[in-house]
Amino acid sequence: MFERELEAAREAALAAGEAVERLRRAGVRYGRKGGHELVSEADLEAARILEERLLGAFPGDGWLSEEHRDSPRRLGKRRVWIVDPIDGTREYLQGVPEYAVSVALAMDGEPVLGVVHNPATGELYAATCCDAAERPPTEPTGHPFEALVGRGEHAWDDLPPLPEGATVRPVGSVAYRLALLARGEGNATLTGFGRAEWDVAAGVALCRAAGLRVTGVLGDRLTFNQPRPYVRGLLAAEPGLHGRLVTFFRRFARE
Repeated sequence: MFERELEAAREAALAAGEAVERLRRAGVRYGRKGGHELVSEADLEAARILEERLLGAFPGDGWLSEEHRDSPRRLGKRRVWIVDPIDGTREYLQGVPEYAVSVALAMDGEPVLGVVHNPATGELYAATCCDAAERPPTEPTGHPFEALVGRGEHAWDDLPPLPEGATVRPVGSVAYRLALLARGEGNATLTGFGRAEWDVAAGVALCRAAGLRVTGVLGDRLTFNQPRPYVRGLLAAEPGLHGRLVTFFRRFARE
């Protein structure tokens, strides 16, 4: 199921990634949206390529992208592409190889496929998750674990409190962090901050395809293609560890 869509998403992500790297080598120009958030000409070129290829192949689908003007028309669509042309623009501009092209397809509010491509390293992760089952819980109580966290959150000591013994590893793009977690690096990834749907939708699909559980930090369900396309925090982990962390965060939230 969704084989044609997955192949189209892979090809589109690779084409966008090629343009992103070409512009980086040439000396990319950049500015700030609304005087605050970084945006580069590579973001805009990648957005153009992704829209052209994906909506060209599936013209009846909805579209949600960081670099396109949002339209309420997507809310009436069962299928919506949720795209971040470059997740981790700051890392991209700084030459830190931890950014990614992120492409997801959501159906009825659930991500059914995800593609995350890091053009700096050549890594590409792609999977469908509509029929994926969670792994059986295996994480023993009190077992130490490594959490993949945002570079900014780590640098500014702005992480949620973690159980004793936990270690953290900073990684730039949240889409890339989720892809690494799905591949088996680290044990969890989490953020207490709100994230745009385009930041996380593809990574959520990859983690679910790998049998991981992904929710908000308090265990709340994630829904995509919302009128306001944001999720309130994120927690992804093997189901046993996920349950332990949700219990920990809920206790902390009550104090």
